[in-house]
Amino acid sequence: MILQLNPMIPIVRDSDGMKGYAMLVIDYSQEHDLLFCCAMDNGEIWTLGNKDIRMNVNVTLNRIYEKGKQRG
Repeated sequence: MILQLNPMIPIVRDSDGMKGYAMLVIDYSQEHDLLFCCAMDNGEIWTLGNKDIRMNVNVTLNRIYEKGKQRG
C-alpha cells in the first residue's frame, strides 16, 4: 500500500542530520518496516526505513532535542 502524506511531514535523517520532508509511505505488510519517500533539503529523493528517520523539532508541540541527541 502506498499512502501520500498531505501535508508532508518534516523529518531528520538519523545518519547525518539532513532535514527533509516525508511525502509518501510504503507499507508492504506487517512483516516489514514502513518505508518513507523523502525529499531532502539538498534536492535528493530518498526512500528511508522508519528506523532511519526522526521527526523534526517542533517547539509548539514541545518536541525539542538535546544537542547531538534526538529523543522522541
